[in-house]
Amino acid sequence: MGTGMQGLFCNKCKSLMPPGTQRCRVCGSTMDGCSVSTQSCLTDLSPRRKAEPKVVSQPNKDAPYLPYPPRGCQLDIISDIRIALDEGRHIIIESGTGTGKTITSLAASLEHAQSQGKKIIYLTRTISQSDQVMRELRAISSIKSVSGIALTGRNKSCPLFRGTEGYESLPPRVLSMMCEEKRQRSIKGQAGGCRFYDRVKTGLDEVESYCRSAFPTSDDLDRHCEKLGICPYECKKALMKRVDVVAAPYVHILSNDIRSNLMANMDLGDDTGKLLMIVDEAHNLIDAARDQESFIINAKMVDNAIDECSTMRDPEVFDGVPLKTFLSYFKNCMRAVATEKLGLNEKEVILEDDFIEERMMNKFNFTRRDLESAIERVIDLGEARTDILMEKGENRVSEVQSLGVAMKDWCSSGNQRFVRALKVDMDGEYLSAACIDPYEITSFLNSLRGAVHMSGTLQPLDQYARVLGLSGNPRFRVYPSPFPPENKSVIYVKDVTTQQKEMKADPTMQNRIERHIVNLCNSVDKNTLVFFTSYANMRTMRPYLERHIDKDLYWEESRNLRRTMENLTRFRNGRNGVFFSVMGGSVAEGIDFPGDELCFAIIVGIPFPPPTSEQKAMSAMFDQRYGQGKGWLYTSEVPAMRKMKQAIGRLIRTETDRGMAVILDSRASRYARQLEAKPTDDPAGDAARFFR
Repeated sequence: MGTGMQGLFCNKCKSLMPPGTQRCRVCGSTMDGCSVSTQSCLTDLSPRRKAEPKVVSQPNKDAPYLPYPPRGCQLDIISDIRIALDEGRHIIIESGTGTGKTITSLAASLEHAQSQGKKIIYLTRTISQSDQVMRELRAISSIKSVSGIALTGRNKSCPLFRGTEGYESLPPRVLSMMCEEKRQRSIKGQAGGCRFYDRVKTGLDEVESYCRSAFPTSDDLDRHCEKLGICPYECKKALMKRVDVVAAPYVHILSNDIRSNLMANMDLGDDTGKLLMIVDEAHNLIDAARDQESFIINAKMVDNAIDECSTMRDPEVFDGVPLKTFLSYFKNCMRAVATEKLGLNEKEVILEDDFIEERMMNKFNFTRRDLESAIERVIDLGEARTDILMEKGENRVSEVQSLGVAMKDWCSSGNQRFVRALKVDMDGEYLSAACIDPYEITSFLNSLRGAVHMSGTLQPLDQYARVLGLSGNPRFRVYPSPFPPENKSVIYVKDVTTQQKEMKADPTMQNRIERHIVNLCNSVDKNTLVFFTSYANMRTMRPYLERHIDKDLYWEESRNLRRTMENLTRFRNGRNGVFFSVMGGSVAEGIDFPGDELCFAIIVGIPFPPPTSEQKAMSAMFDQRYGQGKGWLYTSEVPAMRKMKQAIGRLIRTETDRGMAVILDSRASRYARQLEAKPTDDPAGDAARFFR
């Protein structure tokens, strides 16, 4: 999934800013208050200020933590969540736009947690979504006593090193080491400590009082702490054990180390029974978990480590084998894979055996345990080198240490949970270990006595539970959007498809698709988003579209975030432009377009994922586990439908929005029910009539 474009729009000039921005880079205005709470949706990127929802004066006896007058199916959602949690079960929810997923999940979870003495961790995909949690907690606090904080990484909250050259690009573990060194000096009363850490104890009560009264966003809390001369990061660590709800990005649970620290800071230790977890945008969790465990070892990484050996007097790793010799032969093994196993013009080979490990053992006459000991020695030598670098003020991790850790991970990945391969690109060969079965997060989730998983696009719900490996008979619930159904129309055409086989067989197919896009764009005077299934398709059709569409055109530029952001800002400020994007990216999923900012969407093709080796391995795994055909369903069909639903969902974000989507692919007929789509022979005419 593309994640590079989630940010905020400045209220004053409406320019799009990168995530975590505190001040507009165009007009200089502060970014405070750019997103205002509504209980209907997570409009975290809206440039418009919306009216605060009305708060009730007395709690509702059926939902005592719901601060707003209930509407639609909200009481049903709260009741279903509460019952599932009371039974110690996971509940998996697809809840349409407008049902108020954030407020209903908090209201139900707080009612259960407060009675059971549990802490709530609310997982979000973006920082802006955690801001929404804080706004809803503020509303709840008007009728019930609650508290909460929003977390971000140390790199966003550390005031001491923010002015350091290259600060923004420092790896988290480097910044952690830098902070720890300063922290230890402060604890020991030595010179060169951290002045912000020194004031945490004396100022913590004041910061807690501010949090309980203002329910600040993470950025607001950072600024408040800095004004007091206190470390925001250490304050958040200390406050975690004092509050009811902690809102945090996925990585705080997906990373073993960060999760352990989180549990300790929340004063839970290993007692997962006292933790209640809410997963927002849950359809992203599985891919995020796989990505967390996946890794690569590229040629540059190995070369840098070998070069660094010259500064280390070439120590031994095991049984007389020098460090540089050991690492150089590891590089030789990577090249041997490419030479012996890659065919002509092939860019990838799957490693189904321990080719590299066995070659290393044979070379140095090692046993498996000897090899593991040698790699541990590499890590130890690298850590010693890192200490030296930090003392010199270079603020980076040793290249030898980084490679040693990666080599250890590689030797641990030789099982069915990973697809191991050697791949080649323009920078040379590299090893890839792609996780297809995130067992570690599955084990953690199954240790919880209940959790809430929710999204607007999660069906089929049993597939989500199976792929994530949830046990304990989870509950499944689907709630429709309360918005008027006549405000949305989805249609599909029957005479074109982007299926590669069909496009190759019919040379006129591409031009017919292009003419459909042109006619649709020219048929309505509304802001329009055109979604392609790949950058390649978008580039191929771009010249024709630019010649024939009589509107302002804006493009998502691959690998050019700044240009894309500028184009998107101009598109949103207009009312009759066309923005061209790729399905599954940030525009399709991560940005809200309220009102007239977006009315019309054209989806060019069905976004089935490409048939990679990892995809094939996952498909085979699911076929074996759940029956023939489930692999294709779980790895290709379901993700494609979710991407399309996310794209269509950009159209209707409030009860007054009206929008239409046209799918340019005859294969949509197979999924007409899931997409609520109808066939058409006159898409441009239907569009003109809908908006007329």
